[in-house]
Amino acid sequence: MDRMQSANIFTTLDLRNAFFHVDIDPSSKKYTSFVTDTGQYELNKMSFGLTNSPSVFQRYIYNVFRDLIKENVVMIYLDDLVISSENETQGIEKLQRVLKTASEYGLELNIKKCQFLKREIEFLGNRIKDGKLYASPLKIKAVMNFPEPKCTKDIRSYLGLTGYFRKFIPHYSAIAKPLSDLLKKDSNFSFGLKERESFNELKQILS
Repeated sequence: MDRMQSANIFTTLDLRNAFFHVDIDPSSKKYTSFVTDTGQYELNKMSFGLTNSPSVFQRYIYNVFRDLIKENVVMIYLDDLVISSENETQGIEKLQRVLKTASEYGLELNIKKCQFLKREIEFLGNRIKDGKLYASPLKIKAVMNFPEPKCTKDIRSYLGLTGYFRKFIPHYSAIAKPLSDLLKKDSNFSFGLKERESFNELKQILS
């Protein structure tokens, strides 16, 4: 993410049916068995929903683009690829290298979800524009619309939302402490003045 902040042009690529490119080891196929009215079947390719699918695919896709990752040509997060560049010329050169590698491994793109040579993108919940990192407007909206907590579960949800913006909120831990204290094992839920001030201050900073 830090590397992306020094870039001006971005391309994001979404892989189509990403998990289906990974073969399942023959000894593990029996664990994917399922029955339909036409018989019993086993998966030959990795599928969504399997416990280890994300981690296995992450290793697979890293190995595919290993050299380009080391050269800072592309960044990978599951089936999302991001190319950051100083200018359009460099962006096109990097894109051509990534597409060449993807083609060699039979990887297909979901064109509708791809963005090419943009000055502004959203990636992993962050908005990046002209080399600067901003909080995602959609995630900010979720914080602003969050109702006053009524129980510990609400506090945990709210801190989960605001914690995402920790890097944008100076002294986040200190501001959120009255709320995080409510999550302690021996704490009784009591949403008083200091908790309300903490709750509202986090909203105000993001507004």
